[in-house]
Amino acid sequence: MSVSEKIKTEVKNLGFDACGFADAEPLFAEEKHLKKWLNLHYNASMVYMENYFGKRISPKLLYDNANSVIVVLLNYKPEKLLPENSPQIAKYAYGIDYHFVIKEKLRELLAIINSNIVACNGVAFVDSAPVLERALAVKAGLGWIGKNSMLINPKYGSYTLIGELLVDIKLDYDKPIENRCGNCFKCINSCPAQAIVEPKIINANRCISYLTIEHKGEIDEELKSKFGNRLFGCDTCIDACPYNNKTPFHYTKEFMPNEQFFALDWQNLTQSDFNKIFKKSPLKRAGYRKLCQNN
Repeated sequence: MSVSEKIKTEVKNLGFDACGFADAEPLFAEEKHLKKWLNLHYNASMVYMENYFGKRISPKLLYDNANSVIVVLLNYKPEKLLPENSPQIAKYAYGIDYHFVIKEKLRELLAIINSNIVACNGVAFVDSAPVLERALAVKAGLGWIGKNSMLINPKYGSYTLIGELLVDIKLDYDKPIENRCGNCFKCINSCPAQAIVEPKIINANRCISYLTIEHKGEIDEELKSKFGNRLFGCDTCIDACPYNNKTPFHYTKEFMPNEQFFALDWQNLTQSDFNKIFKKSPLKRAGYRKLCQNN
């Protein structure tokens, strides 16, 4: 069994659902697309997206010794959903913050590679650095980018969270797979705020996910009227994608919400209760006051 095969076996043993390898060479094909999005100011108040442009394009600028990128996917599709008439939380936020979960697993993977497979140095990233993680996932053969700009994996659809481990060893690199969206426009047509202005171009200024999580300050009433009962995030374009219809349910215990989550009285939730219940939750990113504003 090759080094690459052994690493993929260990990835599966750690509970990840898919894994692919890509070289750490610059993502020149993404440069034009990213510049266009930024020039249109579709990043809204997320000015950090304009920073470290070179590092976003070239993984080697993040880690000098990088030769390869190990890209992993973790399915988060829950079996049990919040009642339709209750405030809605994006499905990725039902359990513990995925940043903690995936990064810990990646650190464990690096230790296993060193102890059981081959001497290796590396650094893990989980949506926490200027990394074009979806582009790297495509390069690693894990899917394609849908019209809603989400990664779509043939088996797990777009109900996946992505992590990367930049390493100084060379691996057997996977090949990208073809885009299979065809003439489907269900994600674009489903967006309540018309935030998908063209295939793969999202105007964050209109995106409900951005507005309910990242945006600071007042929200235009015309846009807020599109929220419905969405409290944190928006899964509408994901739910509309046919590839997500048969996505299997996840089995990651950290993403399993407790029963209290499904019966919360959001109208009377105090900040103290919020801090206790969502101590390790992605909802901490928005914060109690932001959720009260959205409710």
